[in-house]
Amino acid sequence: MKKVLLLITVSLILNSCKKEDEMLITNTSTEIEGCMDTLALNYNVLATTQPDGSCEYNVEDLWGVELPTSNFPEYYFTSDVPLSQVDKIRESYEIASTAWGNYGPLEYWIIGNDVTLADSLDIVFCDTRLEKDLSLGNNDYQACLNRGYNFVDYVNDGGAALNLRRNQDDDYSVFIITHGSKNPYPSDNDYAVIAMHEYFHVYQQAHIFTKNEQERSSMLPVNPWFVEGGATYMAELLYSQQTNVSSNYLDEVMEWKMQNVNNFLGLGIRIEDIQYADGFPNTQYAYELGAWFTAFLIHNVGHENYLVNFHDDLNDLGFEQSFVINFGKSSQEFLDDFHDFLNLSISEQLDILP
Repeated sequence: MKKVLLLITVSLILNSCKKEDEMLITNTSTEIEGCMDTLALNYNVLATTQPDGSCEYNVEDLWGVELPTSNFPEYYFTSDVPLSQVDKIRESYEIASTAWGNYGPLEYWIIGNDVTLADSLDIVFCDTRLEKDLSLGNNDYQACLNRGYNFVDYVNDGGAALNLRRNQDDDYSVFIITHGSKNPYPSDNDYAVIAMHEYFHVYQQAHIFTKNEQERSSMLPVNPWFVEGGATYMAELLYSQQTNVSSNYLDEVMEWKMQNVNNFLGLGIRIEDIQYADGFPNTQYAYELGAWFTAFLIHNVGHENYLVNFHDDLNDLGFEQSFVINFGKSSQEFLDDFHDFLNLSISEQLDILP
């Protein structure tokens, strides 16, 4: 059953004893740290104090498992978000998960335009983290409330993002996608495209299993050209294949993404060198020309090789080895070829699109 939840407000004592014997015990006030939850795997009957993160729980790990289509995400949204906006995201998820596979657990948090409502939903969000992961404590709750780019920021700045809750400290792993109500606006076609874009990030990350954050960050390029470029192109491609979309959509949007290529080439930089922190317009080049790199790659190696084979090998082989085995060249060689491709005419470039 689809879960659509409206904004709501969620709101062994060890007795010391003294043995009357030849030896007097004098350290009965010493605290023993440990897990005091009887439901935990490591419950300690002797514990008198429980630091945050002390308890371990048997939580089923579904990360990387393609789930039955009956496993739906959970949707949380502020009360000023219309159901039509929620439906647009839900429909985009259904299209994307049908095309790329259903991965989770997945939560959607959709933020409207009211700061007070967003602030209240932030409390629900942090309450939910503790409810779903019993290993978390008060320090984690406060960190959640004080995190950077919270729901009020989505009211002010909009946008969308995927947040991964998967690390060695948490027992419960979950994908969390947050959508604002501007940049783009729900009435824009891009709103559905962005929803697909964020779900493709779910697909990418579902193929990396480790809970070690350092290991995870090494499995894909840190700079945005490959990850964001891949999500950008695959979302545009999938959207273009829908029955209510113009047959010229993909050509038009990809031509638009190539319109500033001469400005990029004039900078004397390469897309793989652009960092997230570089800001506009460089980061935009990484997204847009990264999308073109993905189109170029798929044109040369095939859609199945890129979408399925490369990602299936990613966890075991790592990025570069999976790249070489499935695509036949190193990433550097493909990037060299792609930068030559950028000097072709736009008509020649558009010829590689399906």
